[in-house]
Amino acid sequence: MIKLGISAFYHDSAAAIVIDGEVIAAIEEEKFTNIKHDNSFPLQAIEWCLKSAKISIDKVDMICWYEEPKLKYDRVEATLGKSWLKNFKKWTTFKKEFSNGEGNLKDYFKTQIGYTGPITYVKHHLSHLALSFYTSPFEEAIGMSIDGVGEWDTVVVADCDKTGIKEKHSIKFPNSLGLVYSSITAYLGFKPNGGEYKVMGLAPYGNPTKYSHIFNKISKVNENGTIDIKQKYFTWKTSNTDMYNFDLVELIGFEPRLSESNIEQEHMDLAAALQQWYESQLYFLIRNECKGTDKRNLVLGGGCAYNGTANGKIKANTEIQNVWIPYAPSDAGSAIGACLYYWHDILAHQKVEGGNNISPYLGPSYTDYDIQLAIRENLDDIVVRKLSDSEILRETAQMINNGSIVGWFQGRTEFGARALGNRSILANPHISDIRDKINKVVKKREMFRPFAPSVTVEDYQTYFISESEVPYMNQVVKVSDFKKIPSVTHVDKSARIHTVRREQNEKYYDLLKEFEKVSGTPILLNTSFNLRGHTVTNDPKKAIWTFLNSEMDYLIIENYLISK
Repeated sequence: MIKLGISAFYHDSAAAIVIDGEVIAAIEEEKFTNIKHDNSFPLQAIEWCLKSAKISIDKVDMICWYEEPKLKYDRVEATLGKSWLKNFKKWTTFKKEFSNGEGNLKDYFKTQIGYTGPITYVKHHLSHLALSFYTSPFEEAIGMSIDGVGEWDTVVVADCDKTGIKEKHSIKFPNSLGLVYSSITAYLGFKPNGGEYKVMGLAPYGNPTKYSHIFNKISKVNENGTIDIKQKYFTWKTSNTDMYNFDLVELIGFEPRLSESNIEQEHMDLAAALQQWYESQLYFLIRNECKGTDKRNLVLGGGCAYNGTANGKIKANTEIQNVWIPYAPSDAGSAIGACLYYWHDILAHQKVEGGNNISPYLGPSYTDYDIQLAIRENLDDIVVRKLSDSEILRETAQMINNGSIVGWFQGRTEFGARALGNRSILANPHISDIRDKINKVVKKREMFRPFAPSVTVEDYQTYFISESEVPYMNQVVKVSDFKKIPSVTHVDKSARIHTVRREQNEKYYDLLKEFEKVSGTPILLNTSFNLRGHTVTNDPKKAIWTFLNSEMDYLIIENYLISK
């Protein structure tokens, strides 16, 4: 059975092809359009997925949509539409956009992609949970999806086992941990639904106690396992852009930061208080679920599952023994999750023992001809050598050890927000000032932002305090000996690690081992291959453009070594 999974119209639009339960291809629309968190209908992503799977749209048996449009409409009608006269323009705009798109998908699909077959609608959080559970190594688990909002639910808890995913209970809109986090993200001058990771990076510079009282006033936990958010301070019911009001400004005590203004200590302290509050709410929810079950495995999904700082402390603060977070827990991953839910929970195919579909390398790869074409277009600006596999690994490791910053472009593009060794910028973790150099003249972004270390799976416990592998860079852990790897150690002596198995990514693993020969450690500084404001590089032309428009020293595309 061939299924096309689609997520769109909110943020991180994506498409996926799943055949008989196996993910064949998946990519976000932004990687074609270069619009970060692109929410448009993923026409280019769909076209590429069909081409990659070597099928036409008429061969697709089912489209799996990542949420229930009717439930979403009901929620907006009950909030925005309830005061339709006051919110006349917003309400009429929503109704028009909804009826022209998500509210009439049968006609929309026919017009946009020529599809006239059946459509199944999977609830938002079930799409998240399906990706999390059906890629996990667990036979049974507590499932928890935490998001800004999906239809009516902001948090969904489920029992996950061989019989499928069964919802237990939920927290309803407007009580949302994710929307609180996004609101404070906006208050601190970053874009909501995209800038939350910056707040996580800023938080360790602050003192959480100074503004902790704010969050005590904003939220209340209940004995039944729910959380209430006081709506006095927020405008989620009537706006997707202006997320807070003047009451919140008065409560915090300083004005919202403008996006390009200086970051002051008060901003760091507020970020620290927000992160501490989110962690306390997350652990409360998890501990509450552990009371009623002997399950000690947790699968986590939803946009909040990208909070690596909180994720890395789950086992220390709850009874959970094992945690699984997939490579794309936010809305993009739901394009896959909706298909997996249909395969397992509707068609009743049992979960593959030990997990399946665990590879994040689901996007395009490029032929030697594609690469040579991109090179020929830039011959006035670059010098190129083609090397053997052993030569490219040896020379790259030596260049990085000598202090060079290298763009690394290999194989298929990663699906999700993390660079996992195929579209990466790499550097020496031992050189203390290289982090500032990359932030300033390569990535061209805020100087407080940390970088992640990639490390071979056999060696991660030598350098990092972590009981389990972290293959998708979604947990922050403490560094054992931070003096050895200063450029990947954050101000609080932590790192968002990426453990690498050879069977997961052979060439990248071999590069780590080659770097160990010249440096003594199998660790590389790894950050996504893009400049500030740009999406992660997907194709060779964009790779060369990014290289030429930054102060990277070398670019490796497959076995081509490129210098300026």
